[in-house]
Amino acid sequence: MLGRKRIGHNLVLSSLIFCTFGSPTSSAHVSDSSGYGPNNRGVWVDGFDIFSDYTNNSVIPPGKLVEYEFTLSQEWIFPDGYPKLGQVVNGQYPGPTVEANWGDTIRVTVHNNFTEDYNGTAIHWHGIRQYQTNWLDGVPGVTQCPSKPLDTQIYEFRAMQYGTSWYHGHLSLQYSNGLYGPIVIHGPSSANWDEDLGPWLLSDWYHADVFGLEWIGETTFLAALPDSIVLNGKGTFQDKGELYEVVVSKNKKYKIGLINTSTLLTYNFWIDGHNLTIIQTDFVPIEPYTVPVLNIGIGQRYEFIIETNADLSKGNNFWVNAQYCAEPELIPLSNKIGVIRYDAADTSAPYTPPNPYLHFGCADPDPKNLVPVVKQNVGTRVNGIGPEDYLKLGHQAYPNASDFPGKVRKWIIQETPQFVDWQKPSLWQYATSDNVTLPPEAVPFILDFETEEWVYFVITSNYTLLPTDIPRNLTPSVHPMHLHGHDFNILAQGEGMIPDEPELNFVNPARRDVIDIDIGGWAVIAFQINNPGAWLFHCHIAFHSSAGLSLQFIEQPSKIKPLLKSAGILPEFEDRCKAWSEWYNTVNIPKNAVIEDSGI
Repeated sequence: MLGRKRIGHNLVLSSLIFCTFGSPTSSAHVSDSSGYGPNNRGVWVDGFDIFSDYTNNSVIPPGKLVEYEFTLSQEWIFPDGYPKLGQVVNGQYPGPTVEANWGDTIRVTVHNNFTEDYNGTAIHWHGIRQYQTNWLDGVPGVTQCPSKPLDTQIYEFRAMQYGTSWYHGHLSLQYSNGLYGPIVIHGPSSANWDEDLGPWLLSDWYHADVFGLEWIGETTFLAALPDSIVLNGKGTFQDKGELYEVVVSKNKKYKIGLINTSTLLTYNFWIDGHNLTIIQTDFVPIEPYTVPVLNIGIGQRYEFIIETNADLSKGNNFWVNAQYCAEPELIPLSNKIGVIRYDAADTSAPYTPPNPYLHFGCADPDPKNLVPVVKQNVGTRVNGIGPEDYLKLGHQAYPNASDFPGKVRKWIIQETPQFVDWQKPSLWQYATSDNVTLPPEAVPFILDFETEEWVYFVITSNYTLLPTDIPRNLTPSVHPMHLHGHDFNILAQGEGMIPDEPELNFVNPARRDVIDIDIGGWAVIAFQINNPGAWLFHCHIAFHSSAGLSLQFIEQPSKIKPLLKSAGILPEFEDRCKAWSEWYNTVNIPKNAVIEDSGI
């Protein structure tokens, strides 16, 4: 955690190129000859369609260069009517939409103007695989040194996937103070729709500076609770603020891209009077399936379609709902987070039916229902997955692991809470040395395997400790686990302790990049070795990752140095690290604005 001065300032903001956030996303820019339209959303340009294998990096449509310019600053914002000095992009919360087509090259120039709080920064492009471009993943201490105040960094990458996602600050808790925005990459869909309502960013919101709240979860058994829930940057607190609203026409199909951008909460999400037809999970198009309610963990994304054929006998307006998945009564926030109106002239409050989902739980949708359109079977593993290999999520007393509960508690996934060194990123060390030994607190997990080989992992929050395990405690919590650099396949997922011989699905299993490990649950995931670099794997509850619940996969370490050398990025990498080290040592340390958490 960084020490932060609470002083606002005004900046001349750089203009966003290409699009602005706030209105429904425009339809994709495809040629008329493709036939793409409301009755044929499965086609795309130049012979590409929903069945084109986007996992094959050579199967990418031709594209153009799309440019954006971001200025990061502290500004006073009022998402729920209550003032807060936030960390924002281009003076707005949420930040502007990064919008492109499948196959485009996206270039974002980021200016760090966090001059009042001395914050370095790095922007992570959530879910973007960054194939062969690990240095653009935006994780300080892992893939880069932070960009210091008044510095500029350019992120440029190819849109090899399509769908809805988000970008966010990955330095400590910056995104929890407002530093994020949506990504929309247009492409084909697995079901037809008439109009696109664009990205819906669903977030818990804190009035206090979140940098000052992280310690609560480390010294008690309950994290700091949010003050409100906001949808696309709008919410209410007491008698202040306003809800996000959208007006629709009857008997149409609308596509929505839902993103959980929260700090703490996994949600049950539903829209009164409407079903949700799910067509994409994270960046993976799936066979459509319909549900009345959807669980969404932090970092997860779903594209779904609603049909506006609701029964209007109780009015023209309907609540959009989201509530904490475990025990909504523990977090007394209104589940009414938005309104869908069939008649713009009717501004009355919607009818409120009884809540049917008070104890719906936190489990992800059954992976058997998340069937990828582009099929991929899973090969034989090359690593061990016995109980000694499990990734065991737990609370650890600190600094003495045997003294639980202790005065301070950290989260661990291996043998120690993660703590990265912003001045010596893992990727830089592998790019500049042939003999690298990262310290234990970096929590490196070496994947020194051949390209196209498969690795499996068991992730569990319900286990019996082995004699060789570092002590830890099974603290009840749902854990949205996010993998950078890959989609993973879900071979199995469940509640309770993992069976001795779980039934694993190797035939086109569900794929995504965030999985919710349910309270006291487990999962078995797999991914293919094909993307050299240092890839973070972490809980996306910001307080948990801040307290160490993460590791980094060092994938094909011998290939990292030649990859970065051939890309020609080492001089820029070195310059940024030198600039950051000088700033941190001469400005941050004297002002006690220093790292106090994991750093990610």
